[in-house]
Amino acid sequence: MPHHCCVPGCVRNTAATPDLSVHGFPSDPDLKKKWLLQIRRDEVRGKFEVGTATKVCGYHFIEDDYCAGGRKRKRKTAKTVRKLKKGAYPTVFEGCFPDHLVTTKESRKRPAERLPVEPKAKKSRTSSSDDPLPLTASPEPSTASSEPAESQPGCDKHCNCVLGLLSQIQELEDDLESERSDHEETKKELTSSKAKVADLENGVAVLRDQLLDRQGRRDFRSDRILADDVKIRYYTGFVTLGMFMACFNFLRPSAEGMRTWQGQRTRTGPRLTAKAGAASKLPLIEQFFLVMVRLRLGLDVVDLADRFELSPSTVSRLFTTWINLMYYKFAELPLWMSRKKVNKFMPPCFKEWYPTTRTIIDGTEFFVEQPSNLARQSATWSNYKNHNTVKALVCISPDGTVTHVSPIFEGSISDADLTQKSGLLPLLEHSDSVMANKGFDIQHMLTSIGVKLNIPPFRRGEQQFTPDQVVKTKKIAAVRIHVERAINRIKQYSLVAGVIPNSLWDVSEQIIHVCAFLTNFQPALVG
Repeated sequence: MPHHCCVPGCVRNTAATPDLSVHGFPSDPDLKKKWLLQIRRDEVRGKFEVGTATKVCGYHFIEDDYCAGGRKRKRKTAKTVRKLKKGAYPTVFEGCFPDHLVTTKESRKRPAERLPVEPKAKKSRTSSSDDPLPLTASPEPSTASSEPAESQPGCDKHCNCVLGLLSQIQELEDDLESERSDHEETKKELTSSKAKVADLENGVAVLRDQLLDRQGRRDFRSDRILADDVKIRYYTGFVTLGMFMACFNFLRPSAEGMRTWQGQRTRTGPRLTAKAGAASKLPLIEQFFLVMVRLRLGLDVVDLADRFELSPSTVSRLFTTWINLMYYKFAELPLWMSRKKVNKFMPPCFKEWYPTTRTIIDGTEFFVEQPSNLARQSATWSNYKNHNTVKALVCISPDGTVTHVSPIFEGSISDADLTQKSGLLPLLEHSDSVMANKGFDIQHMLTSIGVKLNIPPFRRGEQQFTPDQVVKTKKIAAVRIHVERAINRIKQYSLVAGVIPNSLWDVSEQIIHVCAFLTNFQPALVG
């Protein structure tokens, strides 16, 4: 593609002169302005625009503007291209525009001193030999008289005046260009100052938010979340604010006088001390909300410490204190329902098929982190879950209310041993019936106290069930499923749904019992 020189008056191009060296405009803004000033182009007010194809030919540069040697283009016919030195700009414009409009690298000479204008002499009406020659008029042919000697000083005066005016014009143009450059610099400084002001405003906004956060106006706070029932259920497991406040108000009298857990003094047992600190500065309702959030979402103490502006150790002590408080306070409530209450709230399906049912039982396992103690590792290993677990017996009434939860045992314990050690047998009465799955071979335990066991039938060597056995299996499965639904509600609390860490081993039983009791605040499983 041929390139044409963009200097006004220059007609050179690479099509006519293949060896012509052409140079693009520099990327440096200041040097680019210098080039535009030299070639008398105005990119701002004029219609001239510098692009990648805008070139200046090598005829407008002097020999000192070029670097020694050259570089070759990557073409089949290698052609040497001369490279300009850094900071070079065009200075040769012979034949393009008048020489007095060209700015060279040498400093511009001072304009000629302007001569004072002499007062005009009175002209004679008959003679006009002293009249100055007009600039545009051609001189008259000289004659052999004294007129040339008299008219020569007048021409010099006019030439000096013209040169002085042109010098003044050049100075004004230079001043105008300098003003433009200063204006551009001022615009850049103004833009930079605006950006700095915006950054400072953003910094002030961040500091203001931090100040409001320090004053307790956090985004994650109980009063904002408790105003929305959907968020209440998500963060705490309670269905409504009324349920949340009912539980809190039940615990509040004991919480106001409780002492914060401070860890273990010795290996034999824990200690409680009344020590004021960050925990005591957090309102009780916020403390209760923190505990419920950890139970429901299973958040780590570091996360909760950041949300509530506490240290992780403070969060850990708060959680342990409240879990023990809730465990002992809930244990004071009579969860086990009397025969009369069971009959009152018994669903129709039980009344029709199993009217004497007192409770439905099932064992459930909770994953725990692998203990460091080898004996405990072996005892908690569950072949059924292929993991270290602890096991508990969950008992519900026919309407789905959790009425009894056994202490936790190692995951390797059998269902029969779990039932015997669960504390359930002393609660049963004569003529009651218990519903369970096939794994609970406990008929011999219940017969001695006059209690019937309803479990699906065994084939006992038969190839298939009889029609009556199939019907019985379906009926038991249809109503026994509710205990599994109750266990699923317990495991909706993420802290026990996942792997319980070793740091919570000492309070793992309290956590499971509290989660089981909290499910009773939800609507009944069986209508």
